[in-house]
Amino acid sequence: MAAVSDPLAELWKHLTSSDRSGLLCFYPSKVTMSGIWIGDNPMDFSLPLLLFQIILITSTTRLVALLLAPLRLPRYIAEILAGFLLGPSVLGRAPHFSDLAFPVRSLFILESMSLLGLIYYTFTIGVEIELHTVLRAGHRSFWFAAASALPPFLVGAATGYVAVGTDKTVNRLSFPVFLGATFCATAFSVLARNIAQLKLAGTDVGQLSISASLVNDTFAWGGLTVATALAHVRYGTVPCLWTLGSGFLIVGASCVVVRPMLLRLARRVAEGEVVSELQECSVLVGVMAAALVADAGGTHAIFGAFVFGLAVPNGPVGVAIVEKVEDLVMGTLLPLFFAMSGLRTDTAKITSVPAAVLLMVAALAAATLKVVAAVSVAGVFGMPLHDGISIGLLLNTKGVIELVILNIGRNKGIMSDQSFTVLVFMSALITALVTPLLAMVVKPARRLVFYKRRTIAWPAHPEAPLQVLACVHLPRDVPALLTLVDVASPSERSPVAVQALHLIEFAGRSSALLLINASAPSSSFEHSSAHGAGRSQVELHFKHISHALMAYEEQSAPGSVSARTVAAVSPYATMHDDVTAAAEDRHAALIVLPFHKHRSVDGGLEAFHPAVQPLNTNVQRFSPCTVGVLVDRGLGGGAPGGLTRVAALFFGGRDDREAVALATRMVNNPAIDLTVLRFVQKGGGSSLAEFDALKERKADDACLREFLDRAHGMSVGGGGGAGVEYRERGVFNASEMVAQVREVEALGKDLFVVGKTPGLPGLTAGMADWTECPELGPIGDLLASRDFQTTASVLVLQAYARPGELVAGDASSGGGGGRPPRPDQVRRNSIGSAEQLRRNSIGNNW
Repeated sequence: MAAVSDPLAELWKHLTSSDRSGLLCFYPSKVTMSGIWIGDNPMDFSLPLLLFQIILITSTTRLVALLLAPLRLPRYIAEILAGFLLGPSVLGRAPHFSDLAFPVRSLFILESMSLLGLIYYTFTIGVEIELHTVLRAGHRSFWFAAASALPPFLVGAATGYVAVGTDKTVNRLSFPVFLGATFCATAFSVLARNIAQLKLAGTDVGQLSISASLVNDTFAWGGLTVATALAHVRYGTVPCLWTLGSGFLIVGASCVVVRPMLLRLARRVAEGEVVSELQECSVLVGVMAAALVADAGGTHAIFGAFVFGLAVPNGPVGVAIVEKVEDLVMGTLLPLFFAMSGLRTDTAKITSVPAAVLLMVAALAAATLKVVAAVSVAGVFGMPLHDGISIGLLLNTKGVIELVILNIGRNKGIMSDQSFTVLVFMSALITALVTPLLAMVVKPARRLVFYKRRTIAWPAHPEAPLQVLACVHLPRDVPALLTLVDVASPSERSPVAVQALHLIEFAGRSSALLLINASAPSSSFEHSSAHGAGRSQVELHFKHISHALMAYEEQSAPGSVSARTVAAVSPYATMHDDVTAAAEDRHAALIVLPFHKHRSVDGGLEAFHPAVQPLNTNVQRFSPCTVGVLVDRGLGGGAPGGLTRVAALFFGGRDDREAVALATRMVNNPAIDLTVLRFVQKGGGSSLAEFDALKERKADDACLREFLDRAHGMSVGGGGGAGVEYRERGVFNASEMVAQVREVEALGKDLFVVGKTPGLPGLTAGMADWTECPELGPIGDLLASRDFQTTASVLVLQAYARPGELVAGDASSGGGGGRPPRPDQVRRNSIGSAEQLRRNSIGNNW
């Protein structure tokens, strides 16, 4: 039987031959069609066929992902299954399906497109992996990485040598190395998504898993390079050495030439310069040049793109470039790669059952050894067994990296079609098994965290330490936060322990997960400052926030403030779980949330992110303690002389009592000018039952007495605030109430402290109809609106309510129905005693 010649080779031979007497015909107009109306079939032309294939592959991938969504499996599984469905094992068995949808003549173009997408995807992986992050991961991460990589690599290498005897089509030298690199690899991007979904981003398990996966991926790429070089041994020793040497040359050129150029660009961008279109285009063209050089050198185009990505600093430059290509690559081009892998996965190619069983057993053994090794290392470092199992399972996460290694091995003839099919199947199977096992092992039990102080007002004495969890999105949120902490912690007699929780959105991109390593003790702010141009923008934000809190703690009075910073990386839809879990772990009494709007240049408020408002609402709904939403209009500037002018508005009810409790702590501070304004509704009545109304009135009166007793004690004994004033106003309706608030605001205030749900619903019922931000309540929304025209910041407090307790928002708190004691005229620094409060009546308004 005559050998079938390669038509492309014949064409090239004809074009370069001096003798062109032969006739060679081809149809150049087969790229685009003239239209179906003249009888053209779209499937006969390359461009319509390619567009149809892209639509078919993308739609199938999305459909499979939608069907698998209830199982919470990684997207990698859906992409593998979509390619498998379109391949010869399932739909390919249907008559004429493969000839119609994936004819042989179209596979060259389709594979070229998929490789182009894979080149840019591996480039983004390289950008997301910072070498200094790997190097500073700490000795525990390196031990976990070594323990989870070496045993699987040895199992793969041994299995490869055994498989050589049962499968004569595999390469004797490079196949064991390829198999070892495949078994030890960990998919960083898939692992990052699992960690975010399991809420492990800020835990020790999450940090160690991410760091170890980075080391494992680097090791896998090194194994891939060595195995590719060994594949050229059949051509002689010299080509093998040249292939290996070209790999080292590419790495060296990236470090010596490309990296310094991009670091200079990153420094200019950090100083305020914008990445231009020419610079972005130059980097993207550089990716293709690196891929071309690597492919020409005998390694692989993907290796060149990955090394070039490592040279790009993961700062503003890296973020700008990744955002340019990631959506198109991840959404459209990368599924083509999975489809091509599926088209190569043919169960009919499994002809040697013993060899297939050997590979399957070896893959499972390697996965099991990863878990055993992680448990052993965890035991050495004194970590719980639960953490060791979790890390081992996480490091078994498979993904694109393993599939890339397998495809390269198949394309270069290192492994057979049977080995490729079995290993792709085992990759998907192990990843699918890891997900439910992680859910069982890592999923925490129902939280039963018991602690008493869940409000600012408990216990009665304000000298007790106040545990605060302060959520921060950007460094610009920190000044107002520190001012609020300074207001609430006047001295060592009223200490505050604050933990800043840096909230980072995880929108399906693994680059945000690099910030997890920033909370490790081994990463100092000084180190990041020295290499600031090479750090990610998110990590730099974390460092600035952490440094600001550490500096504030050092400058505060000894024992008055303790501060630390941690990170929470999660999608905004579930980020409230991270906040509430951190508050429970911290035994927090107060959670402070930034408002979803920031101050704009014209003095108004503009939205920062549309998902922040639902996040704040969810935290208020599920919070285990009091929640404060801070509307920042420049809090921290203060009045002349360093005073911070604060006004607390009291309508009665649980939330307003928290506002007065915070004001009680402020009484100690000599840098606070404080006004407490109580509103009483004239002619109003309570909609509560008589017993409940009486209970609420007693609670309101006790709260105010505590404030006035505290203020009087500070006035008599000295050491009180620069100015403390108590006012009481009787109003008939909302208009009179707003006028009184404007009168107080006209005196010049830096901060208003109000409750979310006031205890006088009859006074504020009409305001709910035009409330723009329900999470602020009617009074907070009024003060935050542009119509009120104030420059003061607003802190809206919602008190914690135990299940079954009466919540102030359900009905009136009865603040206006009775006649609680009140002081005579209270002037600055002259507070009436508690006995005077009991003798005076509410009718003496002033």
